[in-house]
Amino acid sequence: LATAELATRFAEELVAGYGTDPEVTWVLDHGVGHVLPQQNPDGRKRAESGLSWRKNVDNDACGNTNSRGIDLNRNSTFFWGEAFASGSACSETYRGSSAASEPETQAVEAYLEQVFEDQRGADLGDAAPETTVGLFISLHSFGELVLFPWEGRSTPAPNDAGLTSLARRFGFVTGYEACQTALAPASGTTVDRAYGEYGVAGYTFEVGTSFFQSCTSF
Repeated sequence: LATAELATRFAEELVAGYGTDPEVTWVLDHGVGHVLPQQNPDGRKRAESGLSWRKNVDNDACGNTNSRGIDLNRNSTFFWGEAFASGSACSETYRGSSAASEPETQAVEAYLEQVFEDQRGADLGDAAPETTVGLFISLHSFGELVLFPWEGRSTPAPNDAGLTSLARRFGFVTGYEACQTALAPASGTTVDRAYGEYGVAGYTFEVGTSFFQSCTSF
């Protein structure tokens, strides 16, 4: 499961590189990094048993079956309940009974509230100003993609030119395809919440080529 491992190794690289690697040293001297390696510990435990498990383990959704749970990346409060998420409890993209119904979603949104200042206007069409500070990256698997807002709409976000430019830089470094919605639009994502609520540049990295990535590929 490459995502949490990648986040952890990134944190280790920052610690080990400070004072010796000039880029790492610059980042930590002039910024603050927050690493949340795992949002879905119960779902990960199910995946460790060999299941391609992507939801959490909420028994109130679809009962005590291998289809139960909430898709946490459809459960955030921004664009929740719109067309690009399922209202069926047994669906892989079930959005939950209400916006931020899940404790995992609530924890992450509360954390973002502490980290970021609101730098974007209240209207959906308001662009974040050029002085906006912050970057949010959500790690998923898989697909070798860099996705960016709006993830829950087929229309571009107000800061589309800047978001696209940075996505292409990420894509150049990783070899991933940079695009708004290569898989399909997804309503209620954490990335749309980060950009929509606070104006920070937000991205989903679809990491690797398999849900269970081989160690050599990783």
